[in-house]
Amino acid sequence: MKKLGAAALTLALAGAMTVPAFAAEDLLISPNPNAYATSITLNGETLDTTGVPAASRADLLPMRLVAEADHGSAYWDEENNEGWFNFGQDKITVQFEANTILVNDVAVNTTAEVVGGVTYVPAAVLEGLEGFSVTVEDSSVTITTPNNDPMVKLAYSIMENSEMYGMRTDEETLAEAYQFPVDQFEQVVAFFPMITSPDTIIVGKLAEGADEKVVTDALEAYRQSQEDTFSWYLSQHLPKVEDARTVIKDGYVFFFIGEKADEAEQMFADYVAAQA
Repeated sequence: MKKLGAAALTLALAGAMTVPAFAAEDLLISPNPNAYATSITLNGETLDTTGVPAASRADLLPMRLVAEADHGSAYWDEENNEGWFNFGQDKITVQFEANTILVNDVAVNTTAEVVGGVTYVPAAVLEGLEGFSVTVEDSSVTITTPNNDPMVKLAYSIMENSEMYGMRTDEETLAEAYQFPVDQFEQVVAFFPMITSPDTIIVGKLAEGADEKVVTDALEAYRQSQEDTFSWYLSQHLPKVEDARTVIKDGYVFFFIGEKADEAEQMFADYVAAQA
């Protein structure tokens, strides 16, 4: 076989390398047909759908992604072959044998789709949840949930900043289990801990004519109960209880036990200032 000279070989290689460089200027990169193409906006935030496989329709939503982005949860019940997607007090159940959907244990007239282990549910199903609104336009879905409330957002932001885990507590439980005077509030958002932690957040707006002393007495009684408990049980948490914050400012109430208490109090102060 005839050998190329060194100069000729160099020119040949240079030419081979420059051709793609010129061609790249006109190269069009096609979207991945196997990638999820719908844009989902939840409470003003665009969800990251990277790695989510394509669904058969633009209105089908990946349930685990949406539930967890709304501070909910997803669970696979292997024994009954069901997927549970929790949104606060509401639950969407998918029975995988026939992909039937139940909203709060009531069957709806549509089915789910499963692609690559991801469960999809039509966006319209979310409209069956209290306080949810859903808008579908072409390949875009906009969802607003009760967690879009500014006070709820504040509580979750403080939780995330403090790296704490708590359970959202409704007003009935606040009144009955914690003896909290909910009648003194126009709105209250509360997260209480599991028994292994004292971490607590309460944010609220007082009702007109509310008795602040009734509120502060109730909060101090709760704080004292936590001090009594954690002075002998898992006492490494006691410093957080001793550094608990109770603040009433411009008709808003803040109670906090947790890490980064100074930052949490500042976040509350910034929220109150923004309401003025």
